[in-house]
Amino acid sequence: MRLLEENYGDVQIFSDRPFGYKRYHVEWKHDGSSQMYSSIWYKKEKVIQIVEDTLIRNS
Repeated sequence: MRLLEENYGDVQIFSDRPFGYKRYHVEWKHDGSSQMYSSIWYKKEKVIQIVEDTLIRNS
C-alpha cells in the first residue's frame, strides 16, 4: 500500500515499506515517468528537495 507524502499537482510523492525500509516513489503525470528512492540513501526531505528543484528548473 502506498501512502501519499506530497502532492505538487502534476507530481506526487508516495511511500511504501515493502521489506522493512521505506521507499519513495515520485510519479510525474505530465510524461508518465516515475522514480524510486530508497530511504537507506535518501531521507524524505531530500526527495522533496530533489522534486522541488526539478520543478523550479523545468518551469
